[in-house]
Amino acid sequence: MLFGGYKLTRGHRLIADYISKNLDDIPFMVEEDLAAACQVSVSTVSRFWIEVGSKNMKEFKQKLKDEVIMSPSRKLQSAFSKMEEQKGAAAASVMAPTEYLRQSADRLEQASFQAAADLLAVAGTVHIYGPGSAECLTALLDFRLTRFGVSVKRIARGGHELFEDIVHMHARDVIVLFGFVAESPEMAVLLDVARQRGCKTLLVTDLAVSPMLEKADIVLYTARGQQWEFHSMVAPIAVIEALIVAVGKQREQQALANSEELHQLRRQYQKWLPKKV
Repeated sequence: MLFGGYKLTRGHRLIADYISKNLDDIPFMVEEDLAAACQVSVSTVSRFWIEVGSKNMKEFKQKLKDEVIMSPSRKLQSAFSKMEEQKGAAAASVMAPTEYLRQSADRLEQASFQAAADLLAVAGTVHIYGPGSAECLTALLDFRLTRFGVSVKRIARGGHELFEDIVHMHARDVIVLFGFVAESPEMAVLLDVARQRGCKTLLVTDLAVSPMLEKADIVLYTARGQQWEFHSMVAPIAVIEALIVAVGKQREQQALANSEELHQLRRQYQKWLPKKV
């Protein structure tokens, strides 16, 4: 519970109860609004923040954002609530991410997209970093580019172990970063290393404001939903698949040759290694 463990006065319990039931409204309220809603004095509201471990309302709002509104459970709750509003309609749930596809398409700059495809098509090695839920994007990009004959390395380690991957980065390489939510220390290091070594960087992000946007050579935007929502990966996957096709077109001869060889290998060894359905 948000206020579990605190011994509150009657007035402060009213405030705590109101906040617990109206979490989404609190970031947009001032003390006077909260006092009127709870029918208590402004001074009672002002004393409330100290009682629950904050200096003032501003600090409490930040804690609320970090610990509650943006928490994974809250995002899941948002997704479950939407499904309940739609009465569990499968079709409506499936169609929900289409708005993110539209937003991504609207903000996708052709010049940046083409520049990204050009970079990946001629890269010495493509290093891919995407932590958390973005691992599915790194796996997809790795699988497809490798089939086209592109040298790919996925950066699976973080922290101090990141240096083990960095030592293999060179000037003709490209570093692809999936930077959602915020710039992590690992991403800051990778962007700095790229600048020092002359590597090009491609940032795929849902952020409109971030220090990473100025540091990366190319930025591709993709929508995933509001910060407090359950994040959808439909639009990021669509952007990556479009990028893969563009790279494949530039490496057409190599891509077709590799596909034909793969086909022949499957036929030759199908009795030993049958394709699993």
